[in-house]
Amino acid sequence: MVVGVLGAVVVLAVGLVALTVLRGGPNGTAAANVTNATAGASASGTASASHQATASPKASAKAKAKPSAKKTAAASGTKPAGALLTVPAGWKLTFDPGFSGTQLSTGTWATCYDWATNPSVGCTNNPTKEKEWYVPSQVNVSGGTLNLVAKQESTQGTSSSGAPATYTCRSGMVTSKPGFNFTYGLIQISAKLPYGPGLWPALWLAATNDQWPPELDIMEHWYSEPQMKVYDHTIGTKYLGGPVPTPANLSAGFHTYSLLWTKDRVTWYLDGVQVFTTTSYVPQQAMYFIANVADDNTATGACTGTMEIQSVKVYQP
Repeated sequence: MVVGVLGAVVVLAVGLVALTVLRGGPNGTAAANVTNATAGASASGTASASHQATASPKASAKAKAKPSAKKTAAASGTKPAGALLTVPAGWKLTFDPGFSGTQLSTGTWATCYDWATNPSVGCTNNPTKEKEWYVPSQVNVSGGTLNLVAKQESTQGTSSSGAPATYTCRSGMVTSKPGFNFTYGLIQISAKLPYGPGLWPALWLAATNDQWPPELDIMEHWYSEPQMKVYDHTIGTKYLGGPVPTPANLSAGFHTYSLLWTKDRVTWYLDGVQVFTTTSYVPQQAMYFIANVADDNTATGACTGTMEIQSVKVYQP
């Protein structure tokens, strides 16, 4: 389904869904005190997502979303005002590392979660469910673009207990935690997504203190679906958000994924058009940026694709 986001903008009423901590909980219940969110197109699509936390040595839980259950987002016909994105007056560009040359700046970026026991060897977020093992060799910089490369190849890693484990996919991720953490701001990412079996690219913010929640998912996409997902993880295992129909095939070219985060509101944008907003459960703490390409499928031909990122910029008051 191809939807013109720059056309009519409607209000999407999305209930909070309570999920089990481990992936695979298909049944949800509506949470209180969140009534609606704003979508930049008809929201008749379904979200194939379950969000979960993964235990780590440093924190009681780690953040990342998992696709499994089908959730439907209802839409109303009301048009929101002022949907187009502009940088707030007086805000300054505080983060714009660029990707020139052929080396990733290790002072700015890391290629594994900071709670990984041996990040130079690799890491994953949920070894009982995810099929990828992140390794630095799957991250490269070329022609002004950061490339996170997923490849179906048997790869040795470790399980959640630290025992040797074999993964069917090797992939790449980066986090800005070594060089940039922030509280409130406008983050904009120009990226081209990979489409294909098992592929699950994501752009998101995690808490600097390694506690979960909160988590703000700027963009998640599964397989070759005609919508992306946006989420605000809230209290415990609840979240708000859902599917956002996209204006085009997101693997055919670069698109801009933006999140405007203030003390009182979080608003998501796709190519400058508002797709979701909430004033509930707004994080009030430092967070950092993560980009990754996960995989949830061992079938032949899965885990094959590259997320290309041209820029990551943050503006702040």
